Amino acid sequence: MLVFCDQFLKVFVFFENQANNLPYSFGPFLNITYVENPGIAFGVGSGLGPIFKFFLTLFRLFAVIFISFFFVSIIKKKRVCLLGCVPFSLVLSGAIGNVVDSVFYAFVGLNKDSNDLFQGAVIDMFHFSFFPPVFNLADSFVCVGVFCLFVFQTNIVLNKKKSIWSDFKGLFLR
Repeated sequence: MLVFCDQFLKVFVFFENQANNLPYSFGPFLNITYVENPGIAFGVGSGLGPIFKFFLTLFRLFAVIFISFFFVSIIKKKRVCLLGCVPFSLVLSGAIGNVVDSVFYAFVGLNKDSNDLFQGAVIDMFHFSFFPPVFNLADSFVCVGVFCLFVFQTNIVLNKKKSIWSDFKGLFLR
């Protein structure tokens, strides 16, 4: 469902940009715009060429495969609580969303600059006035998921306590 929402939003923004309906402004802080990002998060490495892009896409594919196998293995071993599945799901969904862009978007015509398989650029659309980089929903999923994994790692991965809520409450009771 998260991957579907991410992809739907990216395709919607692509076609709205084609129709010259962008940017949308939601007050002074948020703009919905269209940016093709051939690099890593926040445009890092975007000017390094097609060979870099090919290896970046391969890396993303292997990362999705690794995260998937890791996620399945910790579930099978019962080393993650039910609520602990949420951060892993966010990271995996965000990674899959950006892999779909990287592998297929140029090939199916959803990028302006390329039309080759494995050369697609990720479509970014959220631009906040107080945060210069433009990003997408998948980037948000990955960031929130990694943050939760980092903050609640003792419960999510190591399963040291009965519930993730003890760590959550501990953040506010210090």
